[in-house]
Amino acid sequence: MALRWILALAASATALPTIATISSRASTPASNHCGAPDSSVIVSGTPWIVYSMNYNYQDIDGTCCTGFAGLVTGADGEQKCAWDSTWDIAKVDSTSNVPKGYSFVGLTQNLENTISDIASIPATYNWVRSNETAYKGNVCFDFMTSDTKGDSTSSSAQELMLWLRYEGGQLPIGWADGAVATIQLYGKTWKLYQGVNTDTGITVSSLLVDQADQYYGYFAGDIKDWLLAMVKQGLFTSSTYVNVGNAGMEPFYGTVSFKNKLGLKINLA
Repeated sequence: MALRWILALAASATALPTIATISSRASTPASNHCGAPDSSVIVSGTPWIVYSMNYNYQDIDGTCCTGFAGLVTGADGEQKCAWDSTWDIAKVDSTSNVPKGYSFVGLTQNLENTISDIASIPATYNWVRSNETAYKGNVCFDFMTSDTKGDSTSSSAQELMLWLRYEGGQLPIGWADGAVATIQLYGKTWKLYQGVNTDTGITVSSLLVDQADQYYGYFAGDIKDWLLAMVKQGLFTSSTYVNVGNAGMEPFYGTVSFKNKLGLKINLA
C-alpha cells in the first residue's frame, strides 16, 4: 500500500453523466508527472493536488505517469478535476504482485476535522479506460483517520480503502484471513477486509464491492456515508479525525490509460 499520508503534508456504465470540455479557466497549467519517486502539482483555487507517487519506482519496467489536464464543469454544475493516469509497465513475474505506486487526486482543504464536524463529503468519479494489454490495478478512494488530529503515520492511524473496480487479481491486505463483515452501502454489497501493512504498522480496512457488481466508469456518493459505516463496524468513533482523503489508481502492470474527472470536497457542518 502507498505511503499516502504524505498528502497531509501538502496542507454501471450504462449512462455516464455528460461533462463539459476542459476549461481554460484553470490558473494552474496542464502538466504531466512521471519518474521517481514523487511528483505533484497543487491546483490553484481548488481543494486538490494531483500526485504521481511511484513509491516502488525501482520495480517499474517502463513508465507510470499522472497528468493534470484542467478543470471542467459537470452536469451537476460542480467543478471537477480532469486528470489522467497512464501506465506502460511490463509484467515481470518477480514483481507482478508489487504495487508500483499510487496515481491520484487528493484533498488539501478541510482535512483534520472530526467526522461529526463534517456535514458531507460529496464525490463524483468518472473514468474512461483504454488498454492495449491486460493490466492489474484498481480504482479506489483512500482516506486516513486517527483519534489524533493530523496523525497519518503512527500505528494508531487507520487507512480506509473503497475499491470501486479491480482487475488482474489484485487482492487487499487481509484477504487471506477472509472478510470480517458484509456491508450494504451505495445500493451495493461490499466485503470488508482488514490487515496490518507490515511496512508501516498501520491497519488497512478495505471495502470491496462484489466483483459481479463493480463500477464501470462512474461513481457518485457521499463519502461520509462510508466513514459512518466504518463507525458502525466499530473501527473508530465519529470523533475521529479525517486527516487524508484522495481518489485514484494503484498500478501493478499493463499498458493502459485512464482519463478521469473527479469531484471531491469536504463540507463542514
